[in-house]
Amino acid sequence: MKRRNFTIVLLGVCLVLCGSGLFGQSAKSHSGTVNVNMVAGPGASEAWNAVAKAYMAKNPGAKIVVDLKPQDGYDQWLKSQFGSDNPSADLVAINYAHAASIGKRINWLEYMDLKSPYSGKSWKDQYNFQMQTIDPATNEMYLLSLESVQVLWVYNRALFSKVGVQPPKTWKEFVAVCDKLQKAGIQPLAVPGDFNSFWAVQMGWLAQIYADQTTRSLIKVYGAKEGDFDYDPDMDGKFKYDPTDPFNDDTWKVNSNPIRFLNAVKDGSYKPDSVGMKTVWNHFKEVFPKYSGGNAFFGTKDALPLFYQGKAAILLDGAWRLPLFKNDMDKLTKGEAITSGDTKIDGVQRFDIGTFNMPSMDGPGIEAPARTIEVPIGFLGAIKKDKTHDDLVADFLMFYSSKEGMSTYISAGLKAGWTPAGPSLVKDVSLPAEYAAMFKDLKFIGNVQKGYGSSLSRGAPPDIQESLRDWYGYSQDFLTGKIGIDAWAAKHKANILKYLPDSMKALKITEDDLKNPQNAPSGNN
Repeated sequence: MKRRNFTIVLLGVCLVLCGSGLFGQSAKSHSGTVNVNMVAGPGASEAWNAVAKAYMAKNPGAKIVVDLKPQDGYDQWLKSQFGSDNPSADLVAINYAHAASIGKRINWLEYMDLKSPYSGKSWKDQYNFQMQTIDPATNEMYLLSLESVQVLWVYNRALFSKVGVQPPKTWKEFVAVCDKLQKAGIQPLAVPGDFNSFWAVQMGWLAQIYADQTTRSLIKVYGAKEGDFDYDPDMDGKFKYDPTDPFNDDTWKVNSNPIRFLNAVKDGSYKPDSVGMKTVWNHFKEVFPKYSGGNAFFGTKDALPLFYQGKAAILLDGAWRLPLFKNDMDKLTKGEAITSGDTKIDGVQRFDIGTFNMPSMDGPGIEAPARTIEVPIGFLGAIKKDKTHDDLVADFLMFYSSKEGMSTYISAGLKAGWTPAGPSLVKDVSLPAEYAAMFKDLKFIGNVQKGYGSSLSRGAPPDIQESLRDWYGYSQDFLTGKIGIDAWAAKHKANILKYLPDSMKALKITEDDLKNPQNAPSGNN
């Protein structure tokens, strides 16, 4: 396959290094300093320090410095690191960097076929490699994620029983459930409506999830064509579009050409103002802000307290909420404070929770059932420096992603209050039985965050901040009735096209590239 052959070509460069003893021998050959600057959280420092200690015991010449950073302001700090001529950071949560990391990050594909001294197998055989994300624009694997997670709806079983409703499977049923809850004096939805929600979390998730229902067939437009730089005859040559299969367009079944994607936006084949997008946003207006706090919705930054207090019946969250909720109920039993971030939640109620997947919308322009965001998480990336240092960073990550390294991380983390978001993707590593049981009933329904199907859902990609803020403004105007759906669609199209040059710059694709979609983007060479 071309994508995998790309790795083999790069490995040819590495063979000299491996043969000279700079990489691929005993882990004890590595020396230098690696700064771990991931996002801080409960148990994270203890977990990373345990891994660092175990690694340094095997590599006496190496020094692993764990310096985790607070989430608040992390994105700006990380962007400044990528913009620095002499960055101090090494291992980072690279998803916060967005376009700032392009051309300045380590491509883990260069190391994937190397033999790991920590397992005796190639690095990619230590974990579920096929769930990892390959950037279609750069053909890079610049982040490593070793935990799986799914975005879903969590509900209060007691309140559902009191009102006499069942988990919905369609959007129409979803609206009906919300209506019954509201008439019973219960706020249906615990979903924040501030800018951060629309950009990075709940409302942003929904925008991507439901835009995906309208764009499945576009893989036939921006999918790699014969002769394209990323065309793989063994994969793309056999691909057949099937909207009934939620995994049909996984990145391991079809390649996407970023130039064809941008051409489709420019020539109108990929419409930001499509009939399907109008259907999606008309459906959103049936629910938001009416069933999510009314006038308070756009001022709500944290909806978790409403759910924990029993004031709202349904929470939009990830599967990580299952163990977090259990831990919080245990705290309630012990009389301990329950918090959301650093804020104490008063009046927490005891109840049982259930989950349901994304209810599918229907109507004009809807092409397939709803999927969700179900991805590996962790987002471990690194700032590219010199080759010797990059090899050290990769070797440390190779240990972390081994059975020994991940078992060390999980054991230390759980003891210190870390909570898993889902099953580990490292082979031969299992969560303790009580956590494994929490996730056993989850059903994967397909991931929307692949290719370009949801790229135009929240303004111009990839997360152009000015475009995002414009999108938030006119979406708020639509949901509050200040403008109609046609005006929303027109503004959305204008927004995408206005910032298309910024998208091209961020993706390093030039006007000349657009004229030659069969060639690799010149800006990424």
